[in-house]
Amino acid sequence: MAEVSYDPPSGLPDAAIMMQAAQRLVSIPQAAERDEAIATLFKLVDGVLAAPEEPKKRRVKKSNEAFNRKVGRFAAGVEFLRAVGFVEGDDPDAEGDAGRKALLFMPVAYLLRLTDAHHTLVQVAQQVGVQAPPLPGGSFNPYCSNFQSADTTRTAKAPEAWKSEAEQLREEVKRRQRELREKVDSAPPIDMQPSAFWLSAGRRLEEVIRETAEPAAEDRAADNALLHSQVATAKAAISGTSKFESADKKRLAELSHKRVHESCILRIICPDKSVLQAHFRAAERGERVATLVGPLLAPHVREGGWYLYQSPPLKKLGP
Repeated sequence: MAEVSYDPPSGLPDAAIMMQAAQRLVSIPQAAERDEAIATLFKLVDGVLAAPEEPKKRRVKKSNEAFNRKVGRFAAGVEFLRAVGFVEGDDPDAEGDAGRKALLFMPVAYLLRLTDAHHTLVQVAQQVGVQAPPLPGGSFNPYCSNFQSADTTRTAKAPEAWKSEAEQLREEVKRRQRELREKVDSAPPIDMQPSAFWLSAGRRLEEVIRETAEPAAEDRAADNALLHSQVATAKAAISGTSKFESADKKRLAELSHKRVHESCILRIICPDKSVLQAHFRAAERGERVATLVGPLLAPHVREGGWYLYQSPPLKKLGP
């Protein structure tokens, strides 16, 4: 009997590689060939999901003309199958060297990865307008502790929790980014607290910054944690000991340590060494800042013409 596993995949390529391969299928120039490749991958994946213990569903001959025409000739298609769990093997039905590495077969059917593969194909199918088949009803659902149905003629729909590993990561990244953005955008108005001082009066700008904006202890702790994480990542990259990690996982780790600030301080150093300082909401737009700064300048400065630059992208802001 073929081996079936309900455990997390072991020894398979990262799920992100599967997603990348699927996205490369979307870029196939000919729409008919692209749609046929996606539909064929659906049949291969869903065939195993529907009958994971059936050996015939878990093997395909590389010499098969239909397979070659629809999927085998596309590197992205073969890479997708490898990420699902297919590996190369010898064909026992072929003679001599003809059967050497002539077969793609799945030694272990990891149902979690197969389900991820189905949902990944659904995503790319939606991008190109291909009708996606439903998840096979006979597939095992590890998110459900028990299942009972009085009407066996109906197929239960896959629950919302049944989402691919990559999709869950992307949604978590988007949620965290949205929370950080909302925290900045919803910050209450603050007092500008305008002030001016002379750099030529024996005071350095760094000293004024320390006096007027001593960072909170939690800010320093967050900054130190982020710095240590970045240094560790750099060391691992230099030494070659870093392991592959999906971009979404890395981004989520960065966002978990990231701290946003609701306010900021603008300091304008003038040619005569005078410095104008004012506080603003971090979400304030450059045009709005320029409008608020204007009345704080001396009349002859306003009449002589002044402007601010913001970046990126580099943009000149007038009063």
